[in-house]
Amino acid sequence: MLQRLILAVCLVSLAACSGVSRTPDEQAISYALVNDVTVRKLTEECSKVSVAAKQAAWRGYRSWWKRNAPLVEAADYGLSYNLVTLSNDRLETGARYAMGLTFDIVSEAEQHVAELLDGGDQEETCIDVMSEYRDGSMDLREDGNMYPLLVKLQQQNDAKGKDHYLNISKIEDKKSKKFSRSAYVVERLVKREGCVKPRVRSLKSDGPNEVLEATCADKSFMLVRCEWRNCKIQN
Repeated sequence: MLQRLILAVCLVSLAACSGVSRTPDEQAISYALVNDVTVRKLTEECSKVSVAAKQAAWRGYRSWWKRNAPLVEAADYGLSYNLVTLSNDRLETGARYAMGLTFDIVSEAEQHVAELLDGGDQEETCIDVMSEYRDGSMDLREDGNMYPLLVKLQQQNDAKGKDHYLNISKIEDKKSKKFSRSAYVVERLVKREGCVKPRVRSLKSDGPNEVLEATCADKSFMLVRCEWRNCKIQN
């Protein structure tokens, strides 16, 4: 089990940092967001395994988020500000870039979760892995290269974050169009549920919390809510 967990940690770090064209800031942002989506999806999957696995998952997730939330929020700010230069002329280009990167982040996280839970005793795996999240050995600070970059982003977010997100809202209002960073993720999700040729539009975009509607070829539609890149179809 320990070897499996170590392998998973290495995969998260290497996948987040392996992009040849990524700047150090981009690597740090991807590292933080992949880890965030991974622990959220692990919590979701482990909650389906057993009562014991569910309890371990939620204890691990809550503890991890309490310690790492400021760095994840800083990475989300970095995705929006440092990677996406928003202006009246480049809003759409920047938004498409953010959507593509978010899609990559979610794909990597899903792969890590699948590898962790593939074969063996899933209850034991969930309890062991989520204990690592609870106890801090999976914290973002554990990567000595990425952590200082995330701290700098956190300082920028504390100083400029509110003004930046207000500026985004003003630009979107001016263009009368909202761009969702999760659109590609939602498109793949609804296709899995049988929605043919979905057209996805954003109904609400409030930072990492989004509500999207996917209209299928047969005119049926699905409502999807995304929270910190973890998207679920609403019944």
